[in-house]
Amino acid sequence: MSIADADGGAVPNVEVVLMREGKLLARMKTGPDGRASARVSRGLVTFFVHQTGYIPVEQVVDTRTMPGPVLEIRILPVPQAHETVNVQATTEDISEQSSSPGVSIKPAEANESPIRPLTLTDALPLVPGVVRAPNGQTQIEGSGEMHSALVINSVDVSDPATGRFGLSVPIDVVDSLHVLTSPYLAQYGRFTAAVVTAETRPGGNKWHFDLNDPLPEFRIRSGHLRGLKSATPRISFGGPIVQNRAFFSEGLEFVDNKIPIRTLPFPFNETKITSVNSFTQTDFTLTPRQTLTASFHAAPQSIRYANLDFFSPQEVTPNDDTRSYTGAITHRLAIGEGLLQSTFSLSDIATTISPQGNLGMIVLPTGNSGNYFSDQQRHSRRFEWNELWSLEPITGLGMHKIQFGSSVASTNDEGQLHAKTITIFDGQGAKLRTIDFTPGSSFDRSDLQPAIFVQDHWTFNSHLVIDAGIRAEAQTITATTRFCTRMGFVWSPTVSGRTTVRGGIGAFYDSVPLNVYAFSNYPEQIITTYQPDGTIVGTPQHYLNLTSEAAASEFPFIDRDYKIGNFAPYTVAWNLEAEHRFSEHLTMRAKYLESHGSGLITISPQVVQGQNAFVLAGDGSSKYRQFELTAQLAFQPNNRIYASYVRSLSQGTLNESDTYLGDSSSPFIRGNLYTNRAGDLPNRFLTWGSLALPWKVKVYPMIEWRSGFPYQSVDVYQNYIQSTKADSARFPTYFSADARVAKDIKLNSKYTLRPSISITNITNNFNALEVHASTADPQYGQFFGNYDRHMRFDLDLVF
Repeated sequence: MSIADADGGAVPNVEVVLMREGKLLARMKTGPDGRASARVSRGLVTFFVHQTGYIPVEQVVDTRTMPGPVLEIRILPVPQAHETVNVQATTEDISEQSSSPGVSIKPAEANESPIRPLTLTDALPLVPGVVRAPNGQTQIEGSGEMHSALVINSVDVSDPATGRFGLSVPIDVVDSLHVLTSPYLAQYGRFTAAVVTAETRPGGNKWHFDLNDPLPEFRIRSGHLRGLKSATPRISFGGPIVQNRAFFSEGLEFVDNKIPIRTLPFPFNETKITSVNSFTQTDFTLTPRQTLTASFHAAPQSIRYANLDFFSPQEVTPNDDTRSYTGAITHRLAIGEGLLQSTFSLSDIATTISPQGNLGMIVLPTGNSGNYFSDQQRHSRRFEWNELWSLEPITGLGMHKIQFGSSVASTNDEGQLHAKTITIFDGQGAKLRTIDFTPGSSFDRSDLQPAIFVQDHWTFNSHLVIDAGIRAEAQTITATTRFCTRMGFVWSPTVSGRTTVRGGIGAFYDSVPLNVYAFSNYPEQIITTYQPDGTIVGTPQHYLNLTSEAAASEFPFIDRDYKIGNFAPYTVAWNLEAEHRFSEHLTMRAKYLESHGSGLITISPQVVQGQNAFVLAGDGSSKYRQFELTAQLAFQPNNRIYASYVRSLSQGTLNESDTYLGDSSSPFIRGNLYTNRAGDLPNRFLTWGSLALPWKVKVYPMIEWRSGFPYQSVDVYQNYIQSTKADSARFPTYFSADARVAKDIKLNSKYTLRPSISITNITNNFNALEVHASTADPQYGQFFGNYDRHMRFDLDLVF
């Protein structure tokens, strides 16, 4: 027999027990190739397959009717509750395929790439359609993090106050990583762009240790050693506490990193990041059909000079100190061929934003001085309880695998923000405007988010699978209840099964971040405008902080109370894709995706009943279109090249609420503008992977060519220039060829040394970092800054 995972990869060290009529026939373990063999007489045999982290298999097989001498059994990770065990003799069966497979990243391959990700989210830009924008946010489907969900081991780990991902788990503990663009499974909620899901690696029955990057990188300038540049040692280990019963795994990272900003002079050009990132997991096999997993993620992080750039030097930037902790317990019970999974989680996030001093902030077209304008302390929590019940397959017009699920999340956000005076000058040093702030008050906001869903994975026949589901969710702080139906399909039109067509359509809703409802407690702005001679124009204008009622909508699936803040941002999306496996070495996929968003939360200046105000409203919109062509070339199981081309359009409302309500955001609230969004890249080509050379040398190339990011011009008052053409405000085309070369040196049967050299921007191409975007700047429209060719030496130890 052969034991394989969901992707067909061999699973070694799996315990297999063969029984007949209650009597033990054989007990064995699979070898490195995932195979084990035993001689049994013909007839009915019960196979018991158990591996920590996977759904137990209890399958009766009639050896007289087996299609071949080798029985392949697929075992699936237990957290993937929408999938069940399938014993099959062919790899072309589509019954277990999902209409929303997304894009998978193999963490081991990502870890070997030139980008050398430290965390799960660091690896996401390897996915077509995912980029890291200049503001540091991960952009998925052209949208920021607050529009996507990050789910680790079935636990939502996004910050309930901001909706952002934060510091995610170390990449070394991740077993599988998927980016699901508009998944049509009803179990997923609280997003309008995508869902990033990850499962962590259990300990297993054999201890293993990995030590990565133990050597620091030193700063060398003009041939002289100038101190420590970075140190990122990482260790991961795991193994059995009690053989076959209890397992332990740990991933631990220490980061002391100084990120140079090439547009500023040394030594005042570095953002300093210090963090400890620990993920601990224990797995228990309570019975052959019952498991328990407990995990704890601790991620304290300190950033000195956050958001440092040419226009905001070190003294104008804030410090960001965040303490993030998440604990989770998951219990799984196999009921027949079904599975009941219960998950309890608690997250606690505390953030302090503090300026470098007590001065006000001075803004000029050519750059800022003084200190950052605000300081903030906030503390957010989330307690969540999830239930997922996968029924035994039901036969009737094919086979139905039905799931019921529920979720209840209780969230809270409390804190206070203080702000200091901002003074705006023109290029000649004349004072144009001051922004003063009222004291503001502390805030304490709570929310309850219940949800229920049902979904059916219907295998109509060997060529057609349909996913259909209904989801209902509510958010009490918004006074809304949202309903959505989703449907997707998988169609295999050929007998060979080499071609697969997928598609679907559905509605998706954002979880409104709690900082939206803290806005009314923020300090209010008092704006004073001056003439060139220093006299005040009119009288100072006091802007109230107001929250409006959501605009009337014809969308029929939202039930809302008539009250302020009754927001329910939503997206309707559909996609169609075709995948063809030309051979065991080459697979290609073409995909088209389109989504339209409405009800996005915006903030803009308005006049309300004769009073100036900054108003939060649910009147934003967006659209996204993406055509994707990807290819995977596999020379060997661990020797692949991935190549993708993405043609996309991302446009929408620029003045979304997070531009002002984020932890360290812009102090300027601008009028609405509908144009290219921050993640809009009309063209992007990306290729990466690994190539094996003689003498156990491997090369990991990475080539990226893409359109430049868009930017928006502003006037001397920092307001958007409304007449700027969308396509003209864009950075130059970006190109970077990177590579990492590594060699395994076998020290003995236990220890392997892996030295490597990484080279980024091999061609030394000019990839602009910043632009003079103010029309009052004498250098308006000029691009500058570049990360030159850079080499780095790493040393990993595997044992």
